[in-house]
Amino acid sequence: MKRVILILTLFLLFFNPVFAAGSIKKDITVPADDGFSIKATFEYPKVKGKKEFSTVILLHSLGYSSQWWENLPEELIASGYAVVKIDLRGHGKSVYNARLERTSWKNMTNNAYAKYPDDVVNVIEYIKKENSKKSFFNNWAIIGADVGGSTAVLAAEKLSFKPKTIVILSPVVNTKGLFIPVKLANLDKVDILAISGTDDNSSTEAAEYLKKFAQATFAVYTSESKSTGMIMLKNDTSLAKIIVSWIKEYL
Repeated sequence: MKRVILILTLFLLFFNPVFAAGSIKKDITVPADDGFSIKATFEYPKVKGKKEFSTVILLHSLGYSSQWWENLPEELIASGYAVVKIDLRGHGKSVYNARLERTSWKNMTNNAYAKYPDDVVNVIEYIKKENSKKSFFNNWAIIGADVGGSTAVLAAEKLSFKPKTIVILSPVVNTKGLFIPVKLANLDKVDILAISGTDDNSSTEAAEYLKKFAQATFAVYTSESKSTGMIMLKNDTSLAKIIVSWIKEYL
């Protein structure tokens, strides 16, 4: 029995070094410009001597948190990517303002939602600064669901170093005041994959409208799931692999 276990261990070490080596995981807190605490989890494969990683940012749906991504983060890390899961303000662990008062997305105004793109930019800049001996944003992508997808477009437009691609689950033209068509038109070298659930006519129509503003590839995919946003990953078990396959074309 010991000999069998030893052979199996050597097999895993040889054929899957990323899995065998494990990963490095960091919980980070980034103060927003107004003092609001933005929480995120930063994880990447532990590979000896590796100093450059392609990175994927995950921005969740309205009313959820970074804990609802199902197996997508694990699929990405197993494929060798660094993954940043951000709790958008008012969600998950990102619920405390500068006075340590608890703030929920349910009670936020559009002025608060307007800060989402800057919050994401601040997290990215923080990771770059704190990990200066490694490179994480030479090649990177964003995956966002509904309000997270809108935030992805607006944050990407603000940055000088653009993502290679953006994946949007249940795209929305204008949610919580985050209007994206004009900013989308500025991303002239960023390909988009828009995913809508079966029977989700609202997102399907939004994708067709946004496609008119895209200056690069704007691909549309319909999931077998009848749900919306990141919940599609739970109801359509093939979706995570489809998204990872898309990411692999760019990173």
